[in-house]
Amino acid sequence: MTTPTTSNASPATHSSLTAKQALDRFVELIRTTNVVQDVTPDRLQQTIGVPINIETPEHYGYGQALSGEWAFSVERQIPSSGHPEVSLSFDPLPGKDASSKDICDPDFAHVTGALEHMGFARHSMRGEHDRWLFDYFERVGMRVEVYPFVSHSDTGEPIGPNCVRRVLLR
Repeated sequence: MTTPTTSNASPATHSSLTAKQALDRFVELIRTTNVVQDVTPDRLQQTIGVPINIETPEHYGYGQALSGEWAFSVERQIPSSGHPEVSLSFDPLPGKDASSKDICDPDFAHVTGALEHMGFARHSMRGEHDRWLFDYFERVGMRVEVYPFVSHSDTGEPIGPNCVRRVLLR
């Protein structure tokens, strides 16, 4: 996100979040949301616990650097589909070689298990040659896509647990 104006919402008690706090709070946002349209700047600020920056009435969010050469952002926008989306994304800082261990608590299995526990039906999205892309979860009025981050050894073999790279609420 660019440097936008801050929400007129009452300021939340704020300090930098950890990857775990950001992901846990985003899962809580999903748990307490019926439809994406319910995610207002005030609600996002209250649930995530950080000041929300407003680009436009339909595009707002927050981003910060994390330890271990990572950053995260939470953002609500309306893409070209015309339907609002809310996402939480973890990205390496530009030019840095970040280790997934810094963003892997809670891991992919924990987050996807929490969604199943909330009553979402689980599906996998596969690409060419049956390559796994992400898992998506559906319940009436909502779809959640959870994208993995998989660390690989020098030989290309997956190592460690699957981590969460992005969660997209539609």
